[in-house]
Amino acid sequence: MVAALFLTSLRDNGRLAARFCSAPVLRLPVLLLWVAVFGGSLHAPCTTFFYLSVGASQEQVGNISAIISVVSMLTVPLYGHFIDATAGALEAVAAAGFCCALGCAVRAAALSVAWLYAGSLVLGFGAASLLPSVLSHLSSHCAPDEKPKVVAAVAFQTSLLRLVGKSLYPPTVAVLAAAGASLELQYRVMMGVCPFFCVAGWVALSLRRKRSALAPVPPPPTPTSLAPAPELAPPLKQEVGAAKGGQSGGASWPPVFVATAAAIAA
Repeated sequence: MVAALFLTSLRDNGRLAARFCSAPVLRLPVLLLWVAVFGGSLHAPCTTFFYLSVGASQEQVGNISAIISVVSMLTVPLYGHFIDATAGALEAVAAAGFCCALGCAVRAAALSVAWLYAGSLVLGFGAASLLPSVLSHLSSHCAPDEKPKVVAAVAFQTSLLRLVGKSLYPPTVAVLAAAGASLELQYRVMMGVCPFFCVAGWVALSLRRKRSALAPVPPPPTPTSLAPAPELAPPLKQEVGAAKGGQSGGASWPPVFVATAAAIAA
């Protein structure tokens, strides 16, 4: 019973993942989220040890994590307000991806604790906002009854990518160690891999948005010509004059109408 439910869940998540990748409007935001989660998980086992190798103390390691958390707590509502105000989440996804890439790059190139602080500050502007921005974009392109399934599918996909990324850390550093890389260099290489994933996804999303903005707008449809207005009925004075003469312009009037009009005119 449990195995059947698990297989059904895997099959449903696979269908949704294929749907995300096949729809042009959903593909790039989802791929950006996937590569960002995978890249971050790839260096997660060595992040703290990298901070220590740069020269950070245990207290400063806590400060770095606090910077990311506080900035994320303040900026996530701003992203939500921006999405609600513009009725679109692609700009928010692109901004969050850019902050993730830049923050990770600054941390990977850090030569002092100040660099780690600066990279964490930039990272805080996008790290926690990428997932809700992508979920908002996905929810706006699916039916109301599909939204819980979409949220569950994204949670499953990101959890799976985190597991795969952390599982690949040991063989990756084993290859680096076999190549003669020092322990500090191994840490720096693993930290530097993450920005490439985010940069690739952000560039692809930005290029797609640029192509969409430069696409020619189709001309408005040619308005159809209006039919001529129907001829107005003759005024009452003309009808009365016609009644006096009995006929007007060769038109015959009913005897009852002629008699009534004549009586009124008299």
